[in-house]
Amino acid sequence: MFRPSHLSRQILILVTIVSLTVEIQYEFEFEDDKIFTKCLDNPNGFKDIEGLFDLSNMTFEWGEEGIVVSGNMTTVWEVEPTDRIEVRSHTLHWERGFWQPTILNIFVFDFCKVMYDKNQIWYSIMTQHVINVEEIRDKCINNKGTLLMFEKFLMKAELGIGMVLSSGRYRIVVNLVAIDLNNITRPNGICYETIGTFFKIKN
Repeated sequence: MFRPSHLSRQILILVTIVSLTVEIQYEFEFEDDKIFTKCLDNPNGFKDIEGLFDLSNMTFEWGEEGIVVSGNMTTVWEVEPTDRIEVRSHTLHWERGFWQPTILNIFVFDFCKVMYDKNQIWYSIMTQHVINVEEIRDKCINNKGTLLMFEKFLMKAELGIGMVLSSGRYRIVVNLVAIDLNNITRPNGICYETIGTFFKIKN
């Protein structure tokens, strides 16, 4: 009977650790060219994406390689510039006729501090394409009337995950709340979601 040596056990453990820490690159393919839809389970008093931005001057169109975005949008959220914006995102997977929770969750304590952070996923998807960023860098989505002008770009949502994702549809739900200087959460939060599929990116 074969008995693994101490060295072979060490190698096996090392290979296992390495395999668990290597990120798998995925791309999220949007199901709808509207991208942002109303929450199926909208919290009381929360508005959808149109409560956050005026999107009447934004264009989202299907192209050969995906959704092409252009135009500009203006912040319309009725909060104060001194408010801290807290963001929570959770992802659900359609399985056996129900939306099942996953461990793909995001919490951002102060979004305005990292809105243009190059290491954040929303930067690669959206905010890196803002062309008037130098004019509005000191403003945020809590500044009503701020105009964000975008270059024309192909919207791509790519991320590295240290796990294998199941095939099928995913629903990403995003909640934003404004918290005032007294640490009180305002009741007029924002909830929107997007539905699509994750595809593994071939190396």
